[in-house]
Amino acid sequence: MPFADHQGVRIYYEVEGEGPPILLAHGLTGDTTFWRTYGYVEPLKDQFRVILFDARGHGKSDKPHEPPTYDLRLMAGDGLAVLDALGIGRAHFWGYSMGAAIGLGLARDQPDRVISLIAGGVDPLYSPGERVEPSPLLGIFRRGLAEGPDALVEGMRAWAGSVNPHWEERLRGLDLQAMVAYLDPARPRARLMNAPSQMNLPCLLYAGELEGDAHRNGPTAAQQMPDARFVSLPGLDHGGVGLTVDAIMPHVLAFLAPL
Repeated sequence: MPFADHQGVRIYYEVEGEGPPILLAHGLTGDTTFWRTYGYVEPLKDQFRVILFDARGHGKSDKPHEPPTYDLRLMAGDGLAVLDALGIGRAHFWGYSMGAAIGLGLARDQPDRVISLIAGGVDPLYSPGERVEPSPLLGIFRRGLAEGPDALVEGMRAWAGSVNPHWEERLRGLDLQAMVAYLDPARPRARLMNAPSQMNLPCLLYAGELEGDAHRNGPTAAQQMPDARFVSLPGLDHGGVGLTVDAIMPHVLAFLAPL
């Protein structure tokens, strides 16, 4: 299995297709199978060299248990390590949720490595204050650690409204100590609020109509960029945005076509 090394953390990746490279970064609790299961890879692989990787803490990648190891800059560096392992200087980047936050940080801090950015399901103006409130997911994962995978799935179903079989399989295979470390309020959190104004590259932001801050702040962020657009996906919440590939893929292909 192919792995890239980033400061001693092994990052698993897969490659499919031919053409300009596009790096895909999944959300929290996801892995490379997210993109395949929900139909993202097939429409892309005939035109692009599709590169999937498991974020640290997920899938086949290493899973450190210390909150500082989940600094956004380190996680963005994992993606760069994959590109370096493949000898790729620049790539398109598509991130969803946690992966979109990684992409925003990467495009801000390493713009020479990113051809274009597609970021979905994330508040692009996220700005943590002095005190970061714990995510409700933290309690769910801690309960899973204490009581087992059935309690975890039950908690996620109550939080999200539903858990499909594929997601349940992924949840039952998670390293919950890694998830708790990622969600620890003490984990270093990058401020994204000034990121959009610093990005002089083509960017597509998208969010579901029911996604709260991601949908509310997306148009404002796009206006701050010299070359950006925002797509609203009617009737979709955060989970729906990730699962409904047909809603966003036409916008993505149209965005990438001239680049």
